[in-house]
Amino acid sequence: MEQSISPIRSLRGHTSWLQEVVFSNYKNKHRIVSTSEDKTIRIWDVETGNQVGIILEGHRSATVGLAVSMDGRRIVSGNNDGKIIIWDAETKDIIRALSHHTGRAGSIQFSSDEKRIASVYDSDSTLKIWDVETGELVFDIDGHQSSVETVAYSPNGMKIASGSKDGTVRIWSAATGKQQAQPLVHDAVVRSVVWSPDNRLLISACTDGQIYFWSAPTGAQLGSPLHAHSNSINLLAISPSGELIASASKDSTARLWNTTTRRPFGRVLQHGQSVATVAFSSNGQLVATGGRENTIFLWDISHETIITTNAVSPPSVVPSPNLLTDLRVEQASESETSVSDLTSTTSSSALAGGGPPDRTGSARSHHSATSPSLPFQGYSNPGILAASSSAPALATPSKSFWKRFFMFNKSSASVGTSKRWKIPRIDNILRRKRRNIESQMGPDES
Repeated sequence: MEQSISPIRSLRGHTSWLQEVVFSNYKNKHRIVSTSEDKTIRIWDVETGNQVGIILEGHRSATVGLAVSMDGRRIVSGNNDGKIIIWDAETKDIIRALSHHTGRAGSIQFSSDEKRIASVYDSDSTLKIWDVETGELVFDIDGHQSSVETVAYSPNGMKIASGSKDGTVRIWSAATGKQQAQPLVHDAVVRSVVWSPDNRLLISACTDGQIYFWSAPTGAQLGSPLHAHSNSINLLAISPSGELIASASKDSTARLWNTTTRRPFGRVLQHGQSVATVAFSSNGQLVATGGRENTIFLWDISHETIITTNAVSPPSVVPSPNLLTDLRVEQASESETSVSDLTSTTSSSALAGGGPPDRTGSARSHHSATSPSLPFQGYSNPGILAASSSAPALATPSKSFWKRFFMFNKSSASVGTSKRWKIPRIDNILRRKRRNIESQMGPDES
């Protein structure tokens, strides 16, 4: 059974299931904003878990899509009947209502300069761009062959990515609304898409539980899809550093992944029912999730770490079973100095971490132990190990295995008190060899 962590806080108040959550920093106060099937938008204090101020009520159907400005002053929500409302977060007043769509406003996002809003609806194949100040429709982009599920502005504000039920992600110019590249083709409906902070990586998730990685400049797919969940993925989120992505799924879990290695990170965020939404805090140390349980769960992932899986095999350095024999054969023909040089080279690599060599090569040092990951339900993988709170949980041979190699059984203390590791059996061989040679030599020869 895979390991899971417990949420540090549960935020209760919605009377129906959660649709989306977003972290917000308003006047240096950490908040969470949420939409729900109960037709409301609520604001929560991260520290206390309490609801802040009055409930935002202005929609006549379930609230779905959600976006919050960087300063936390404006909240944008969309609902099932196609209405988008821009709210003043402090006064809770409606600033403006936008209603050029028909159907469910499932995905909304601010541009990087927050002058525009992109929105998509699952009832048509269009993507709409709005002017925040005037409420005017700037672009009405019609390029997908089926309804659009998700939209995301690139961090530099130059491009817009949209994902659709037609199984494609399309990239558009934010300035002209024109398609910029060939569609990125998937094997299933695209439910969510995110950009990396450097604008170079595009990550998408589908109803088949797979996550795809793409080169944003070229449109090339980067490797095979990641088999992340046993059911549809509802939403992706990317950490502020771009090192982690979080996925929320109908399989009742949310999971975290390293974007470079694609390994699970930290323990699973287990829920009782389908998980609709996931979000990272601004410092990347907290994750918020929500779904069919009508509750927002807050998770501290700052002590999680990478977990080794068989899906992405790290470079390995495995000692040869004949290592001891090879050393004896090679060193018996060399001088005592050469024996010392060879064994000291071997010992330095073995003892660099105070024990047997690191079997993961550079992968271990490349990742810091400040994030989460776990194995996933529906996939039996014996290579997924328990997470450690301080370092990646990597497989190491048993102690009896390493005892076969005497050069790996010296403590760091014993190394510090001697100039080199001595190998008694090899030294004995060399000394006997010298005595035999000297006994065969005459006095003059010696």
